[in-house]
Amino acid sequence: MSTGLIYPPCSYAQPEELVELCKVVAEHHGIFVTHIRNESDYLLESMNEVIDVSEKAGVALHMSHFKAAGQANWPKVKEALALVDDARSRRGVDMTFEQYPYIAGSTMLDAVIPHWAHVGGSEKLLERLQNPADQERIKKNWDGSEKIPGWDNMVTWSGWEGILITWVRSDKNKPFEGKTIAEIAKIVEKDPPKTVFDLLMEEELAVSMVDFWGREEDVATVMKHEAHMVGTDGLLGGRPHPRVYGTYPRILGKFVREDGILPLREALRKMTAFPAQRLGLQDRGMIREGLAADITIFDPEHVIDRGTYQDPIQFPEGIKYVFVNGVVVNEKGHHTGKLPGKVLRHQA
Repeated sequence: MSTGLIYPPCSYAQPEELVELCKVVAEHHGIFVTHIRNESDYLLESMNEVIDVSEKAGVALHMSHFKAAGQANWPKVKEALALVDDARSRRGVDMTFEQYPYIAGSTMLDAVIPHWAHVGGSEKLLERLQNPADQERIKKNWDGSEKIPGWDNMVTWSGWEGILITWVRSDKNKPFEGKTIAEIAKIVEKDPPKTVFDLLMEEELAVSMVDFWGREEDVATVMKHEAHMVGTDGLLGGRPHPRVYGTYPRILGKFVREDGILPLREALRKMTAFPAQRLGLQDRGMIREGLAADITIFDPEHVIDRGTYQDPIQFPEGIKYVFVNGVVVNEKGHHTGKLPGKVLRHQA
């Protein structure tokens, strides 16, 4: 069962409800996969919530995109990892997590709007975005003059200069792709909050963003943990986050070869065998006779990601061949036109 507790409607769920649902998941030997409720000021509380749920339900736990967002919360990384260790060693929770190797995330722009404004769905949210009284209330939530306990205020930890628009649906606002809210506000001669309200209304909420939250040294610290595995959290469209094209090559090139954070063998395990085992995919994840031949052949001396936040649609260097189910799908940077992939399902 996958939940995004940071996003409506999952954000309205109470722990007791999650426990009861997870008991059913446990009966079927499944996994509780969750984006926790808060990754910044209430990071530790949010982690404890899902650990408690998993402990009470007796279900395996996998936490999505481990991070401590915002400079004020960077010191919490070691405390958060200590919670993972305690859950695994003392509390008996089968807990793992995944991380992408960048200091910025990506989601839809309406994620910066507080949860109360989402009640009733998209239509109601759009109505509130046009209401001056609701706009004032949202602005007070953003600037902290009216705090919402437990809410992950992305504006606080990214700032308007740290929220980069990556995609909009209409041609009218396409020139804003690749620009921050602060930059767009100057162009349209409005303050940043009004800029966000207008952009969301004009695009009927169809706006994606990149949000800067962290520092490289914490990414490296988290990557070394035994419960860590690699994930892209990729979101396509417009100018996507560079992780869509570069997650795995970045780890191999920067964190393995250049920085020596992980041995190559361990990095590969965190990308392949470990995730496959976690998801119960018994027929792949390793090179072994009888398993599906999903194989990437790369040059360890040259592999690296090339995408940037301003120019993310760039294929990596150093990837020679990619096989899916034994069929070559990429040969020296060129797609072969073959489509041998299939949907993979959890095997209990």
